[in-house]
Amino acid sequence: MCTVTVIPSGAAVRMVASRDELRSRPRALPPREVKLSSGGHAVFPVDPISVDDMPGTWIAASDAGLVLTLLNGNPSPPVDLPPKDALQSRGTLIPNLIDQPDAHSAIKALISVAFDCFAPFRLIAVDSSIIIDAIWDRSELTVSHHRLKPICFASSGLGDELVQVRLPLFAQLCNNRQMSPEAQDEFHAHRWPDRPHLSVMMERDDARTVSVTSVDVDQSGVTLRYTDLFDAVPIVTEHHLPAPARLTSVRSA
Repeated sequence: MCTVTVIPSGAAVRMVASRDELRSRPRALPPREVKLSSGGHAVFPVDPISVDDMPGTWIAASDAGLVLTLLNGNPSPPVDLPPKDALQSRGTLIPNLIDQPDAHSAIKALISVAFDCFAPFRLIAVDSSIIIDAIWDRSELTVSHHRLKPICFASSGLGDELVQVRLPLFAQLCNNRQMSPEAQDEFHAHRWPDRPHLSVMMERDDARTVSVTSVDVDQSGVTLRYTDLFDAVPIVTEHHLPAPARLTSVRSA
């Protein structure tokens, strides 16, 4: 379904998310900037399947410096799910959490959600001080905290365990090359010629990587760069939000 990486970058953090989708799924809508109830702003691409009810997304960033992304969970063996009409889109989670001031607050808000209406997922919350991931497996929510360091998460509709082979590749490309954004981008463009279905830039008969989104958070602001791979010629759009107050205060000092 997706590959997500996070690296420390300068004074703050950089997240990149590759989105893998079925070829039958319609093209996502390009990123839009929205005003939040707190008065701040966020930016995120929109899944068109959910736009009529509540905008759904798999990644978002706010001018508070919070970045959220979501991976579908595909445990093995598969878990039992309620009927489709009893399930709510997992893409609605992020729009309801992106108004939080930081990663800890986002996860605290997530814990208050009623999960029975959601299929398994992994939500990753990042700010300039921490990486937190929360896994819902239809029985419990497991929350893990990570210091800011190079880290990779991967999922696949074929089974999440099959694509964990991406993690050693990330370690090889990023950890051994000083965690540069260039190495991170190279990782997200990587494809094994003999294993395209397991690759980061994946492709199989019924699915492929349809977009890559990077979010840079630093003292100059929050920049979301969205590369739409739906057609043969990629379409790149970029949005910039003001720098988070906690980073501008560091810069002023």
